[in-house]
Amino acid sequence: MREFIITDYGAVPDSITLNTDAINRAIEAARTAGGGRVVVPRGPFLTGTVQLKSGVTLHLDEGAVLLGSKNIKDYITRVWGHHRDITPWHLILAEDCEWIAITGAGAIRGNGQAFWNPERAHEWDFWKEKLERVSPMVEIVRCKHVLIERVRIEDSAGWTLHLHDCDHGRVEGITIRNTWFGPNCDGIDMTGCHDFIIHGCDIETADDAIALKTSEYSRSCERIAISDCILRTSCVGVRIGYESRQDFRDIVISNLVIPRCSRVFDLRAIEGCTIERVRVSNIVASTDSGWPANRAIEVIQLDRPNVFKPVQPPVHPDYGKDKPLTRSSVIRDVSFTGLDLVTDGRITVIGRPERPVEGVRFDDIRITCPVMDDAMPFRNAQSIGFIPGDYEEARSANAVFVLQHARDVVVDGLRVRWPVFPVGKWDLFESPHRLMSSFWKGNESAIRQGTHRARYSVVWARDAEGVVRGRNLCASEAGHPVVMADKDSTISVLDY
Repeated sequence: MREFIITDYGAVPDSITLNTDAINRAIEAARTAGGGRVVVPRGPFLTGTVQLKSGVTLHLDEGAVLLGSKNIKDYITRVWGHHRDITPWHLILAEDCEWIAITGAGAIRGNGQAFWNPERAHEWDFWKEKLERVSPMVEIVRCKHVLIERVRIEDSAGWTLHLHDCDHGRVEGITIRNTWFGPNCDGIDMTGCHDFIIHGCDIETADDAIALKTSEYSRSCERIAISDCILRTSCVGVRIGYESRQDFRDIVISNLVIPRCSRVFDLRAIEGCTIERVRVSNIVASTDSGWPANRAIEVIQLDRPNVFKPVQPPVHPDYGKDKPLTRSSVIRDVSFTGLDLVTDGRITVIGRPERPVEGVRFDDIRITCPVMDDAMPFRNAQSIGFIPGDYEEARSANAVFVLQHARDVVVDGLRVRWPVFPVGKWDLFESPHRLMSSFWKGNESAIRQGTHRARYSVVWARDAEGVVRGRNLCASEAGHPVVMADKDSTISVLDY
């Protein structure tokens, strides 16, 4: 493959000289020659928007840094995406390309804090973004045969890597490093992509580590394989949906280590999509992220028009627009196998009365509870982003499994370890976010010693049908019911 070294086109590695034109000239030269490898050698190269072209590999040598400019005027102004986190400004942009790649041991660094407001309430609080910010930092749109391999991507002002309506690609062995508290600094987002592999990635970030999405401006999301990754985040390890106007299907997620998150998995159909044929296996995870009312796993099916209408900025083309749903949401045929979860939260499966969630299976599930959080203070909360479902009973239910409007739920091979007191290290004892909950406020010492604690059942159910099998399953407190179910539920708990 012919090489085009950016310093041969005038690029200077001094963190001061703006190299946008020099880098893009090298890319255009490679494109004109029928393809090639554009090489970023060792050193920090300040740049605005870099535009990839078909047949071009952008290769960063070890020690090379593409450093994003702090000046928004150095970036091409493109278009707003379906909500405010997809801004018109990007550090690396590819549109309608084929056979493109970003490779090498170098780094792409975004200068993220230049696009945030400097004030925040405390060190656990999230930064607030400026309206004009670079997000997603790497934006790949309607491209085919995409490879992103080995590079380090860091310090993003918003979403880090976004692939939109792309076909046939691989994200392999990359590292993402963002602050824990950046505003919506997702790791990898895929909107409407087909036939993609995410493998061997190491991600630390402030929002969803990996998220699969669809919108009214995208296709469905299908045939995605995610495997052998380590994910750390203050939000969700792997999310499917929430942005969910089109369908999700044929998705396999396996062999993940998630040492820090607030939710391990979030499957959320709320805008009229179908989520089906999802297989999750071999996961080790902890929800120790400093938030109350954690949910280890959420499977949530609702119908919500106009989800983003309240948060669109006035400059957005969708500002003030009504977006009614064209159909109802569906979740069916989802399985979780071989999960070892350390959590103070719950697993929730919630549908709607007229359209229950169907066919959710959990096999070989081990739950260790270092401390039990109390969901009751959030009974009247209204946020569909933070608390599951429409239903105040489900929001406030304390159980390992919370089931409402669900059919054919099977839990097989469940092991539950309740807390041992005094409780050891757990971030919620230190995080100011605990003060959102009346259960925690002023009770930290008693919670640690076990004299102030929530009582948990194994299953709480409303209008649900399911079977739970395990060994010596019992409630967290003697005399507390193992199952709390209403007359419309059929829940069997069987001992091996």
